[in-house]
Amino acid sequence: MHIGREALVLFLFWISACWASEDTAVEIAPSEYFDGNDGPWSSFFLRVGVPEQDVRVLVSTASPESLVVSLDEGCSTAVFGGPVPTDCAVSRGVLFNPNKSATWNDLGTFGINDNGVGLEANLGYFQPAQFASETLGLGLTGPKLDNQTVAVIATTEPFYLGIFGLNNQPVNFTSLGNYSSPSFLTTLKDQKLIPSESWSYTAGARYRLKQVYGQLILSGYDTSRFKENSATFTMADDITRDLVVVLQSISYSGSTSTTLLSDPINIYIDSTDPNLWLPDSVCDAFEQAFGLTLDGDSGLYLVNDTHHTQLLNSDAQVTFRLSDVTEGGDAVTVTLPYGAFDLTAEPPLVGNQSYYFPLKRAANETQYTLGRVFLQEAYLTADYERHTFNVSACTWNEGAQENIITILSPDSDSGSTPGSGGGSGSSLGGGAIAGIVIGAIVFFLIVAAIVFLVIRRQRKKAAFAASQPEPDMSMLTGPVHNAPATPGPQKFYSPETVGDSTGVSNADSNRGSAAGRHSPSSNGQDAELDGNSPQIYQLHGESVPPPDGGEAPTYHELPGTEVRKTTSGRVVSAMEASPSSRGEGEEDSPYVSTLGSMGWQGERGDASSDLVSPTTPVHRENRASLASHLPD
Repeated sequence: MHIGREALVLFLFWISACWASEDTAVEIAPSEYFDGNDGPWSSFFLRVGVPEQDVRVLVSTASPESLVVSLDEGCSTAVFGGPVPTDCAVSRGVLFNPNKSATWNDLGTFGINDNGVGLEANLGYFQPAQFASETLGLGLTGPKLDNQTVAVIATTEPFYLGIFGLNNQPVNFTSLGNYSSPSFLTTLKDQKLIPSESWSYTAGARYRLKQVYGQLILSGYDTSRFKENSATFTMADDITRDLVVVLQSISYSGSTSTTLLSDPINIYIDSTDPNLWLPDSVCDAFEQAFGLTLDGDSGLYLVNDTHHTQLLNSDAQVTFRLSDVTEGGDAVTVTLPYGAFDLTAEPPLVGNQSYYFPLKRAANETQYTLGRVFLQEAYLTADYERHTFNVSACTWNEGAQENIITILSPDSDSGSTPGSGGGSGSSLGGGAIAGIVIGAIVFFLIVAAIVFLVIRRQRKKAAFAASQPEPDMSMLTGPVHNAPATPGPQKFYSPETVGDSTGVSNADSNRGSAAGRHSPSSNGQDAELDGNSPQIYQLHGESVPPPDGGEAPTYHELPGTEVRKTTSGRVVSAMEASPSSRGEGEEDSPYVSTLGSMGWQGERGDASSDLVSPTTPVHRENRASLASHLPD
């Protein structure tokens, strides 16, 4: 049974490995924390360095590199410009110490963008970072790669938490001889750990149901998390702003209804930044609809407690209509309740904790952005190999079962076609199907073998229990020639009845009268060797002096005459037998048999011509003790 259990465990491990093969999507579990000083936001784990150091970060759909917060400076007074929060390390997603990593290969200090080109350069981000080639794992149990681009940051703005770079573009280092490092996503595909350069992401929503965490799937999407639609979007040529859609309109509904945006604009979807970056006219419309006021010190639309309560009770919501064309065409609508805009700003972003509305005035059209706040209610899927992506409205069905569809590469054998509302996909690839079929066959063979072994073992036990060995009667009654021939009264021969036919019946009657007696008489001479007694009784006789003066062994002799049976079957007495009838060299026996002319009977009642000796044991178990009394 132990072998069967071990085989089953190995099989289940093999099945899980098949499912995690290159033909299967990889889901990254969220950290189940809501982090950030401008959120809260659902975060994910990164495993950095050797030995691994676990940190929590947010997902960046625009960045090709990952950023983590420095242990040395991330919680210093120089960074905070004053007192450091007591929970600084935890609030920043746990700090990373590169000095404790054996695989940290320092590349130098660089900015995340340069001369208006690079990560969030259009939004005015500036972030110095210490870059390195490092071992990086995604999630607590997700894929792990060596020589990935990781940078350590210290300042609290523009990134308070670290980020995981989901974009597929390589990281270029111009000062290192145009050194280029492939992205995490591209390396996974090159090493055949995922079937395609694609992903799906939604930011999660703390205000929905019982807190809904974010979801990140590599090479796949989950149909249970969004409403399918027919709209498909083509990636823009600008690789730094590729996920661009046409925002055809924005409408507001609450105490009143109004249109916030009527003229279509091209806008970039990016989870790196939390805000909506919109034209001034649209921001003015938002201010009026929600009663917002821009705070000059923080640059945020702060909301006081009274206004916050009014907005929560207003059931206000904003609807975005997206398409791949400026007019008409297939479109998708995504509606954000006020709860999606109900965020909290904490120091050092503001002096004191306050509610704020995530809205920013864009300086120009290059800054038009639908940030992380939008992705609380939107499900985004990007397929870099087909240069397409999809945006869908999230669904909120408590207890819904996941239904993850794998996105295969265009050059895969299955020849998958674009899916509806979720990207190019196929529920199972050819390799996965083959693996499942083979796995199912192996599984049933293993189960059959285990069942067979169990049944055979049980049958052996049952057969052994049903066929317990019967007691050996010869062990109980002595040698077979003393055993009864047939059931019922058995004949008993004594010296008085040998050669006398009438004595047989008398002997039988005598046997019957003493059938239950197994103990010898008081004088020790009345016991008979009947073959049924479990006791060994000493026969009475006269002693013979020991030879050579040794210790005298005890011999017992019964009175009687030796009887031999001739070839004709006639009984010859000892008187009739002359010495000449003995074999040559045969000496006269000093002993005289007590048995008569009748031989012993075999198991089948056949008479034997051999003499029955008084030394014949009547109980096998006592043969040795009995033999010790016989002469050599």
